[in-house]
Amino acid sequence: MARKIVSVWFPNIATDLIVRRYPIWRDKPLALFSDSNSRLVVTAVNSVARIEGVRTGMTLADAQAVVTSLATLPHQLDDQKLGLEALARLMERVTPMAAIVGNDTLFLDMTGGTHLFGGESAFLEKLTNWLTKLGFSVRLALANTPGAAWAIAHYGDTGTVAQQNKLNSTLAPLPITALRLPSKTSAKLKRLGINYIKDLIKLPRQALVRRFGIQVAQRIDQALGAVDEPISPETPKISLLVSLNFEEPITEQPALETALDHLLDKLIFRLATSDLGANLLDLTIKRVDGKNQVLSVGIAFPSREKTLLSRLFQEKLKTVEPGFGIDTIILSATSAEPVDHRQQDTLGANSTSSNALEKLIDTLGNRLGFNAIQYFQPRESWRPGHDFHSAPIKSDKITNDDWPAPPGPRPITLLSEPIRIQAKASLNHLEAPITLIRGSLKRQVYYAEGPERISPEWWVEYPTWPSPRDYWQVEDEAGERLWIYREKNAWYLHGFFA
Repeated sequence: MARKIVSVWFPNIATDLIVRRYPIWRDKPLALFSDSNSRLVVTAVNSVARIEGVRTGMTLADAQAVVTSLATLPHQLDDQKLGLEALARLMERVTPMAAIVGNDTLFLDMTGGTHLFGGESAFLEKLTNWLTKLGFSVRLALANTPGAAWAIAHYGDTGTVAQQNKLNSTLAPLPITALRLPSKTSAKLKRLGINYIKDLIKLPRQALVRRFGIQVAQRIDQALGAVDEPISPETPKISLLVSLNFEEPITEQPALETALDHLLDKLIFRLATSDLGANLLDLTIKRVDGKNQVLSVGIAFPSREKTLLSRLFQEKLKTVEPGFGIDTIILSATSAEPVDHRQQDTLGANSTSSNALEKLIDTLGNRLGFNAIQYFQPRESWRPGHDFHSAPIKSDKITNDDWPAPPGPRPITLLSEPIRIQAKASLNHLEAPITLIRGSLKRQVYYAEGPERISPEWWVEYPTWPSPRDYWQVEDEAGERLWIYREKNAWYLHGFFA
């Protein structure tokens, strides 16, 4: 079976990790800098800063001169490495073979696995969408060799699936830097006029090795599949399972609570080492008579806060039946994710503790089930009242941040069905109503703002919405602020602002 290697390149990983942690930087120009030969040099920029003209390699002073509002932070390579390691662990959802390459790339061995996602192209598309929703810029390519996949992802078209019998022609137009050669070697080749892989392939192999060493020829052979290039998956993550054996079986509740406290300390240390938080914990209680009991608690948001985890287990421990005694207990984090570090107050005190809402969600979720707790999530729709939907609190919390906000204010109270009213107004749709009549109420309009034309999505048919509506915000002589609209020559009341 031919190998299928996916190269996943995160070109903006340094700034993307910062924006995930501090969303305030999402729409602002951001640059990271490092000390190079006693000069502060820009080493990473986000897309906003790049559009405004900031480039890596510039001195920090020049970058700030180009963009006066540029936000700058030190480039923490250790944090970037931890972030890439977390992404490699995340890739275990699609393959057990994920390897880190450099500071910004992953190799995924998908041999025999792409059909589970609808094929090679469909897999690349789904992986791109998933990582993009997580807040990462990403470029991907799939090929039969790691070298070819890396070259295409970095210098070709993202989403490319390279055919094994066309590797030569696919790689030929790419620059020689796509072969992962040392910078000095690439510079020497360029001085000789060898700028593209097609120029390098034409050279006699013996002369190439004699002049530049074995590495250039080796990289070409690895990319074309003449020489095998193994990939080394990441070292298995730290086990998130801890256990405690008792010399004498225990039967009392206080002893069980003390044992759980000890296990939580050990597990939290392992979670902290991997910068993870637990989503689901299982406490397995083994009795001397061979009967086991498993207590499970879920957490809405990844956490390694001991107070929270201990509290969630308290009610569960009351249900334990020790029988003739308990000789072993095992605590494991069956689901864990990177922790979203958030400061809870201005001074930073208790910054690792969960807020009151999260505690309430965790308590109710463990009593009623997390599917019973719903939250509102934006939905792509211009129709009033249809621009959100409810989803379980523990589902993927990916909101559609790209969907623009409504151009005008929306009422506090929206009627489930608009009410037909009468209005005295001009036949001109651009003119506001003068008088409103609702049943026996007839009031003058003192203030009106509009119209705001709203139509349903063009790709969906709505029989109850035959034509565009012109919405108005009006205030009548009694001080009521209403949201009304005109559809053809009829007027309707749709909501109240106060």
